[in-house]
Amino acid sequence: MTNDNAVHAEDVIPVRSRISWQAIVAGSVLALALYFLLTLLGAAIGLSIHDRVADRSLAIGAVVWAIVVTAGCMFLGGCVASQLTTGENKMEGALYGLLVWAAVFGMLMWLMASGVRSGFNAMVGLSTPAATASANSNVNWEEVARRNGASDADIERFRNNVSNAPATVQNAIQNPENRQAVEDNATRAAWYSFLGTLVSMLAGALGGYVGAGPTFRLFRVRVDRAGAFDRRDSFART
Repeated sequence: MTNDNAVHAEDVIPVRSRISWQAIVAGSVLALALYFLLTLLGAAIGLSIHDRVADRSLAIGAVVWAIVVTAGCMFLGGCVASQLTTGENKMEGALYGLLVWAAVFGMLMWLMASGVRSGFNAMVGLSTPAATASANSNVNWEEVARRNGASDADIERFRNNVSNAPATVQNAIQNPENRQAVEDNATRAAWYSFLGTLVSMLAGALGGYVGAGPTFRLFRVRVDRAGAFDRRDSFART
């Protein structure tokens, strides 16, 4: 006696989360490691040719390299994450790519914030002993400068430069040409950052779409009275 009832997905598949965080972490770690490797390669190339190309050409090349490297790494990370999962369609694969992109950018922001905090703490640690030594020292810096060969004219010039430094900086900031140059550079950097971020996001989604993994296809099977399967290929990966 056989049972010819159709096999439904809810009969064989447990109810669980459809997202595979292990695959997302694996794709994100691979993308981040490859990003750092290619960034080091770009820095090495830039330092090797900086004296043979114009500064503007070098800056443009650095921007293009950063965008291409970021997009390529996101594409690979999304593709790997999508390949490591099973059962998703093309749209779900694209979502895996977007999640890889979000995870990588989150890790980059965390690394940048950690670097800033470390640098600030190191600066404070170095400046505190120096400030304490300066406060407790009774040595006149002018006498130290004279003992090292500085003339009275050099000391006076240095004192004038220090006293006029705030006004010099203020005048440079208020200069319309300098201000316009700073604003143009900031605007250009903002648009380049937005473009690179958008391209990398689309590349991650495209990688997940292209690398959408295999899916399960269910078959009708015949079951004997003891409940054993007559066929072992009740489902297959296609």
